Amino acid sequence: MRRIVPRRGQALAVLAAITALAFLGAGSPKKKIKDAIPPKVEETVGDLSYIVSRSETKVEGVGLVVGLDNTGGHAPINYYHTKLLEEMRKAGVENASKMLENDTTKAMVVVHATITTGVGTKDRLDIEVELPPASGATSLVGGYLLQTRLREVLIAGGTPKEGPEQAVAEGPILVGNPNQPDSKKVGRVLGGGRVKKELPFSLILKENRRSFKTSTLLESVVNARFHQTDGVNQKGTATAKTDQYLELKIPRVYHHNQPRYFRVVQFLPVVDTPAYRVQRLATWAGELLDPKKAGIAALKLEGLGPSAVEALKPALANPNSQVRFLAAEALAYLNDPSGAEVLREIATSQREFRAYALAALSALDQPVAHMVLRRLMDQPDVEVRYGAFDALKTLDENDPFLGRARVFDEVAEAEGEDGGESMTMALANASRRRRNRPEDPFALYLVDCEGPPMVHVASTRRCEIVVFGRGQKLLTPLVLGQGAILLNAADGDDSLQISKIVPTRFGDSDTKLISSLELGDVIRRTANLGAKYPEVVSILQAAFEQKNLPGPLVIDAVPSTSPEYLKAILGKDTSAKKDDALKKTKGGGDKDSAKAKNKSGGLFNRLFRSSSSK
Repeated sequence: MRRIVPRRGQALAVLAAITALAFLGAGSPKKKIKDAIPPKVEETVGDLSYIVSRSETKVEGVGLVVGLDNTGGHAPINYYHTKLLEEMRKAGVENASKMLENDTTKAMVVVHATITTGVGTKDRLDIEVELPPASGATSLVGGYLLQTRLREVLIAGGTPKEGPEQAVAEGPILVGNPNQPDSKKVGRVLGGGRVKKELPFSLILKENRRSFKTSTLLESVVNARFHQTDGVNQKGTATAKTDQYLELKIPRVYHHNQPRYFRVVQFLPVVDTPAYRVQRLATWAGELLDPKKAGIAALKLEGLGPSAVEALKPALANPNSQVRFLAAEALAYLNDPSGAEVLREIATSQREFRAYALAALSALDQPVAHMVLRRLMDQPDVEVRYGAFDALKTLDENDPFLGRARVFDEVAEAEGEDGGESMTMALANASRRRRNRPEDPFALYLVDCEGPPMVHVASTRRCEIVVFGRGQKLLTPLVLGQGAILLNAADGDDSLQISKIVPTRFGDSDTKLISSLELGDVIRRTANLGAKYPEVVSILQAAFEQKNLPGPLVIDAVPSTSPEYLKAILGKDTSAKKDDALKKTKGGGDKDSAKAKNKSGGLFNRLFRSSSSK
């Protein structure tokens, strides 16, 4: 599931300040003192500190693209050329310089990526590639970026200085980017990058509370509530580094909703005893029933852990839908299934809370969450439908109801853990891997669900095609083509012909085969003939435009976040509007939600904008 994260690192500091000023009574900064100020009973982690992230880290490298259809060309002699020759020679590539000068199936490219704090080693990054100025290459269409190492590069005294390796990138290139959608000299590798190590957030002590004693105290407070398995051991998420800051990692359950974790941490009581806990449970359970206090009360109760479950449950029967939702959300992050049906109801009817309801369901590791998300995939609303699919994949990527289908007919011998190979081997086997790659070139899902037919494709972070409605068939007549791949069928045919026209210099002959009209079969057979993800998506786009698909083709129908959610946490009661929506749209949803954009401005929108561009 797409992570709900702030777009800018500074947003977390602003959030902490807003919350502290509004609810925690933060005072003006004082001068730094040596001795730790003893915490008061009513103080929280947010009174003593605030959460910030490092600014985004820009990394780059120089890579080699292979598989071009005579559109490659010589590499200009510059800094990148020198770096690529060094990389190739270290990898044992012979005649590297000649290859960069004369081979029209290859091209040197500059590779860029942005690493944000909180990205883990299993997360995927989109990679930007571009031909350098004066390159002899004319197009990156059909190209495949060989494994490229990315580092931070700084200019010192007019000379580039490289930092340590921070990420690796590899994969098929989708030409164009948001700024130059029609350019064939730039492109992206969707989800083609991975970081070498996680970049943790920082918990910064306020100036008047800085001391090793306070830093250690906050470490124990956070770790008493949040820890995760590291191998066979349990390890806390906070680590005191100095008297001024702690490193803060994200527990798995909050990985796709990081701001919620930060809010819960900020409201953790610094002083806690059994007697205080009993008193707080009673107080916050009462506040939970008041729409103006429910948002903060739910976060505070969630911070107490499983002992707060029984205090949260009564709110599920509250006549106010906002109170019900906030309680159900907190229960989900405590892994209690009691509020799953409330979350389903909210996801279908209230777009402003939809992303958060689905994120909560994806964090609920219980059978009922699987069942609810499967039911939501039957909804006609495309945003609900794909949002539920994405949430179910986050919850359990092996759930059989996702309908994961193998793309390649042949299973090749697996490569190394990175999914890559040495440059020498990659160059030597470039033509072989185009015919028989060790991994599917994209993820294909054939979801057996109710509801109207629909095809969803991703344009960020992953190469993924989801066909909703098993057994979808292309409508005839059709004539489709992309590159060397051609598809055609006459009106009334119950099958179609797929042809691959191959230039003779590759030593292969043209290929023709007959396929059923079932969309899953067509996609697989096309990929087995060598079509990469960008080419398959182009074929689907042409099929949609020519009305050969039985339903819509949807791109990135990810539920968007909304400032209304934060306003609800801060005490704004919009339940009347929401309850009317519930009555009108039981199980329906907004048919235009996939096209709707969050256009509201202001501070709240900047803080909690969707992370789909990540």
